[in-house]
Amino acid sequence: MTPDEEISRGGEAQRALRDRILTEAWDTVRDRLVTLLEQDQPDDKRERLTADLRSLRRVKGYVEQVALGGRLAAQQIERERTFAERVGDRIRSVA
Repeated sequence: MTPDEEISRGGEAQRALRDRILTEAWDTVRDRLVTLLEQDQPDDKRERLTADLRSLRRVKGYVEQVALGGRLAAQQIERERTFAERVGDRIRSVA
């Protein structure tokens, strides 16, 4: 994957993390799973609920990792730009 593709994916992931509906969905599902786990449950159901909660965390963690990868790719590209390019950009932004 190219750095530009990583940056694009990272931006999409960041937007997903800020999306009100997705955030609400993650929170609602997590809260429901935690509530069910706090109740007296048979062992097999408790194991399934625990696995579901782990899966939910993994999905969100993956999206967070993609967002971080995009930020890191953008930082790497910026570091690789020459000093002259950065100075030229500053001059153009001021003018």
